[in-house]
Amino acid sequence: MAYFIGHKFELSDRLNNMAWLSTLAYLADIFGKLNELCLALQGKQVNILQAKDKFVAFSRKMQYWISAVEQNNFECFQTLSDFLEESEVDLDMEIRDGIKTHLSSLQQSLSDN
Repeated sequence: MAYFIGHKFELSDRLNNMAWLSTLAYLADIFGKLNELCLALQGKQVNILQAKDKFVAFSRKMQYWISAVEQNNFECFQTLSDFLEESEVDLDMEIRDGIKTHLSSLQQSLSDN
């Protein structure tokens, strides 16, 4: 990251924007969790009942994550939590609400399928 900070490029101002970096950290976490779910659903040994159980469990986790975010608890999002701790900033209310909205939308999308 130090390399990017020292060199100017089109989006270099984003590297100093705490809201943007917080959102990026959250996205890294949620994509990691979705990747884990996808990997758990792959393989010849996974049947439809097991897949359904994994979706239900993931949906319950998302509900927990929403509750945690409402209480300003970001420990379930390790990258975001570490970023907030290291930068010694509080997450902007707008970003927090965006995370809750995203998780709710994602939960709804997964439950529709």
